[in-house]
Amino acid sequence: MKMSIVNYLVTKPQRWLMLIMLILLGGLGSKNTQAIADGVKQIETPPVLLGLYAPNYLGDQGVIDNELRQVDNWAGKRHAIAGFFMDIEDSNPSYNIGQRLERLRQNGYTAFINLDSTRSASAISRGDTDKSLQKLAQAYAQWSKQGKGRIAFIAPFQEMNIPGETYSQDPESFKLAYQRIQQIFQQAGVAPNSVRWVFAPNGWSQDRVHHFENYYPSNAQVDVVAFSAYNWGYCTNSSWKHWSSPQEVYEPYIQRMRSLAPNKPIFIAQTATTSNTQAGQRSSAKDQWFRDSYTYLANNGVRAILYFNINKECDWAVYSGVSKSVGYQQAVANPAFRYVSPADLARMNLVR
Repeated sequence: MKMSIVNYLVTKPQRWLMLIMLILLGGLGSKNTQAIADGVKQIETPPVLLGLYAPNYLGDQGVIDNELRQVDNWAGKRHAIAGFFMDIEDSNPSYNIGQRLERLRQNGYTAFINLDSTRSASAISRGDTDKSLQKLAQAYAQWSKQGKGRIAFIAPFQEMNIPGETYSQDPESFKLAYQRIQQIFQQAGVAPNSVRWVFAPNGWSQDRVHHFENYYPSNAQVDVVAFSAYNWGYCTNSSWKHWSSPQEVYEPYIQRMRSLAPNKPIFIAQTATTSNTQAGQRSSAKDQWFRDSYTYLANNGVRAILYFNINKECDWAVYSGVSKSVGYQQAVANPAFRYVSPADLARMNLVR
């Protein structure tokens, strides 16, 4: 039996109230009744946002045109978020924060900044990088104080729970360093509502000691929880050769994030897939992975997906000069994926 829109959108206790409302308002005409139902749908189903990482510097208009807008046009769906990486000791934060974030905003993208460092978490937590952090925070404050919904997502020390970064695998120092950054931003005059703080570990970790739960600062310090998860398949640079399904890549970490922070929106901070299967390179396998993964994520409460569109360790890119994955086009055609402007995103509550 085909479900009515009311039955589909609301829980059982709500159905009777909605049914009465629709009956009482029936005299207003079917168009008005449909408009009310559409309004309920909007409230009940917040959008899933699409994001991209690009190979080159996102403060340059040519790069934005060629590596963001061109992908939007090809995909047939606008990406709302642009991700990049930035060292906390950046030599020119006034340009690389203010100019870059403003350029992205003018083009309709909200920035997702992964703050990384070549210092240890303990060095950062005891204040060794305070002067650089103060410059960075002042640059952000100067930009955000212009108002009109200027916000960015900031993820301090991404993937802190796995080896490979100087600040990694030190849970207590990480939490202190995270807190120190927030204090410095506050001291610089950055308004709490002009930044969304992200906790962005890797999903996988080597052992229980380094499960991401052990690094979580606190609910009071975090606005968004996120994680990185990739399908490495049979990529040459992968130490563990295995083609991973969406359930394998995402499901355990989504469940753990829900338990850790049940009232926070969940983002996929970084993700990608290779086309390298056990039988060799198969573009069709990569295409199917997109269709399966993005359908899975759209149906499981994730609020944003940032795709790593850079051929780095593997052939991750979905759109490059040499290849374009039609499966991505088909995956993002799902109506769950909707564009939200920076100003509207600043006002939006992304919790379902």
